[in-house]
Amino acid sequence: MMKFQVSAPGKVILHGEHSVVYGKPAVAGVVQVRNYLTLKENYKITMEICFPKIDMVSVQIPMALINKFVVKCTEKYGNLKFPEGINHTTFLEDVQQFIKENAKDIVEDPRKFNSLSAAIYILTGVVIEAGLEVIPIGFTMDLKTEMSVGAGLGSSASFGVCLAAAFYLLARMITKKSYIDDFEKLNETQQHEIKERISTWAFFSEKIMHGNPSGLDNTICTFGNVVKFYKGHPPADIKLTCSLPILLVDSGVGRSTASLVSKVSDLRTRHPKLVDSIFDTMKYLVEDAVDILEHITHITDTENFNKLENLISMNNNLLRCLGVSHPALEKIFVIAEQYGFHAKLSGAGGGGFAMILLPSWNIQDMKNFRQLKDDLEKNNFQWILTGLGGEGLTFKSL
Repeated sequence: MMKFQVSAPGKVILHGEHSVVYGKPAVAGVVQVRNYLTLKENYKITMEICFPKIDMVSVQIPMALINKFVVKCTEKYGNLKFPEGINHTTFLEDVQQFIKENAKDIVEDPRKFNSLSAAIYILTGVVIEAGLEVIPIGFTMDLKTEMSVGAGLGSSASFGVCLAAAFYLLARMITKKSYIDDFEKLNETQQHEIKERISTWAFFSEKIMHGNPSGLDNTICTFGNVVKFYKGHPPADIKLTCSLPILLVDSGVGRSTASLVSKVSDLRTRHPKLVDSIFDTMKYLVEDAVDILEHITHITDTENFNKLENLISMNNNLLRCLGVSHPALEKIFVIAEQYGFHAKLSGAGGGGFAMILLPSWNIQDMKNFRQLKDDLEKNNFQWILTGLGGEGLTFKSL
């Protein structure tokens, strides 16, 4: 029986949050907290979903209904290039109408509804793109995550990458066995092209989740490492010569990326020159950060590390000017600064995670870090010690 696992990491934006939506550069890197999506063939001839993080424990849709929908969409969209050539809004409306008719219990919960919409959207599109008329097997998807949902670590993009990769493999394994083994035999250019396709589908998943994504999150979660990124352009790898330790601190406050992006957009409408000047400053800050990251040779390079700390604090203050901080985040910033550390919000803000830059991997031996950790825990803030950069999308046969 067919059984495999795909995995994609979370991410942090070092610099360039919000301004990246308006064509400015951003620096982002993956962090090794991951989503794991297992897909296995089942005998029920259903699509069965188990996403416990959002309380979708056992959603089942008969494959006969899904295949009927695939045929309908093939007739309607089959002569167009998926996904770029179709009208996203119209196709999404078709997908959501299908869910309303066949998974009514999901509709009232936005997170469940959006997650299932992304799954059906990508599955249908990938199957049509692959030239399949129907999906001849049933399958079960089980998602395990190390991330908090909606906390700024790219959980939705990582989820979208996992969905796109799983359905991409499913479509090709139906017509060509042992595709994961074949993938490992492809050269670097061929693997990159497949990942580009997966990233593109994940971008449309992000459109369902967030409305107007920049494309950064799905790109970094697919390819990994650390990149400089402009909206609408391929990412440029930043070659780190040393790994940068960071502490991710969960504010415990959920938030909506779409609403925060909309909030900044409204602010820009009211004060266009002022907000655009902030975005321009963020651009220069990103350029400085890239230059430092490419030249820092070791975490003990005090001069460059201190510059990175300065940029962390300056960017955080710019984001505060955009109104995307939160009292819980501010409390984390105060605690970090009390013990000599530099912190900033990560992602859209409004809650989610804060990021604290650390000066050493042997941090556990430092008194001020122990004090920082104790104070965070005393205030009920959970934290993750991790590093910036690393592997992106992975595949594994089971």
